[in-house]
Amino acid sequence: MNFIHRLFLCLGLFSFVLQAQGASNLPSVLPVVSDSTCSVNCQDPGYRLMTQVLDGETITREYIIHVPSGYQEGDNLPLVIVYHGFGGCAYYMQEEAGNGALNDLADEEGFFVAYPQAAYRPAKEDVYWEPGFNGGESIYQDDIYFTEQMMGHIQDEFSVDLSSVYAAGYSNGGMLTYSLACLRGDLFAACGVMSGALLDDMATCDPTHLVPLIIFHGTGDFVLPYNGGQYYTPVQDVVGQWLVHNQIPASGPISTELNGGNVVHDNYQGGADNTCLSFYTVEEEYGFPGDHVWFSQDMDGVSPTRIMWEFFSEGCGTASGTPPEMETGVEVFPVPFDDQVVLGNQSMALVHYAMFDVQGSLVHQGRVGADGSIVGLGGLTPGFYVLNLESQTFKLVK
Repeated sequence: MNFIHRLFLCLGLFSFVLQAQGASNLPSVLPVVSDSTCSVNCQDPGYRLMTQVLDGETITREYIIHVPSGYQEGDNLPLVIVYHGFGGCAYYMQEEAGNGALNDLADEEGFFVAYPQAAYRPAKEDVYWEPGFNGGESIYQDDIYFTEQMMGHIQDEFSVDLSSVYAAGYSNGGMLTYSLACLRGDLFAACGVMSGALLDDMATCDPTHLVPLIIFHGTGDFVLPYNGGQYYTPVQDVVGQWLVHNQIPASGPISTELNGGNVVHDNYQGGADNTCLSFYTVEEEYGFPGDHVWFSQDMDGVSPTRIMWEFFSEGCGTASGTPPEMETGVEVFPVPFDDQVVLGNQSMALVHYAMFDVQGSLVHQGRVGADGSIVGLGGLTPGFYVLNLESQTFKLVK
């Protein structure tokens, strides 16, 4: 697309429908109403415009595609789709995604990055994503349908490895990413969320297409609070819901402190369909409480953006280290639990335990005998809990 074409698009005057390769270079011209207020997008050489005629109306949607340096026609490469936050623009999201690190990483590792643009919606007088199914086969009304059509649009131009397509979202884009993982797991090999919130009812999720998930969230997030609020579920509870959905054992994650304890990584393995969940709690970044951002400070020498890509590209695999329950012979099951849990004890010694809710309040405590104990927990409300057994920590879901 040459400069003149992009200029017309920036002004919102015309939509150029490009002819197939080998056809005339003269474009067809259709009058349109732009569905985005981000005119800066079309300054990017990777700017692409999609059109759909539905019920006599021409609808347009936009995205930017970053093609890795060294790409050769016919190269079959992975694709990462990155969704910006509320009021954001695809053009600026390239810089926001790890201070521009994602495009650099794509050049290094060899994968496409697509930055779709949210549509302008009068309800909130801004551009934003709408999670869930919202209008069937309309690329304006339904962002999940738009995503599917955009993938096809990219595939028409480039050779994409459809077994290696990943979704990543920040803030409101994270809401849509959660929704895609929930409802269209068949499209993605894995998904990642930076400072997002889950709005979907997990009971509506597709149980037949489970995807690995990586989550980053700051304890100082003032927009989508870590501990939840009137409209948002606490992040720990969101993790618990995904563990249940993907049938991942919640007991005994491999927990690692990074950056001197300012970041905690909980690594859950062994889910159905070889799924896993990787959860990073950011207490502090650059000397400030973990905020509402796409995190960029290295975590023990590795950037969060690279951590996410390695999670995507390397799959779940087997986590290094020995699960805590194997160290002392203590087991906790079933997970998730209903009215009781069994605390198995092979250490031949009394072990003290204490259980806390996500606010840190003590809800139950006692001792596990040499033969183990059955602990009744029917009085607890459904949710996410932490069980401390001497020096061990288990994360449980009721």
